[in-house]
Amino acid sequence: FAVIESAFNEKGDIQLGVGFEFGIDPDHRVVASIVRFELLTQNNPFLLIHVRCDFSVEENAWKEFSCVEKKSICFPQGFISHLAVLTVGTARGILHAKTENSRFNEFFLPTINVTDFVKEDVTFELKE
Repeated sequence: FAVIESAFNEKGDIQLGVGFEFGIDPDHRVVASIVRFELLTQNNPFLLIHVRCDFSVEENAWKEFSCVEKKSICFPQGFISHLAVLTVGTARGILHAKTENSRFNEFFLPTINVTDFVKEDVTFELKE
């Protein structure tokens, strides 16, 4: 999380940059959902928030997602999208808490259609 006050232009239009990433810890059956938000004025970021949420996956579900022959694990688009939605909600709360009692508390994260970003299943190769 960062606020770069010197980059903020009150008269400039506000743009929003959004990015998603996913990762796994196969030894502990954990899926990480990472979301990045950047609020910019005149192409200069003034507010950055990167949030990572780790989700533990029940053993039977993990096995269902596994492709033993391919030595990979594949998470369906709907499942990954759901984790991303939860992460976006968490980011909203963090943004509010971190900017409380500052002039940047007026900024919020708009509704995000996660399916615009997560369009297909997400597969990870597993190491032996």
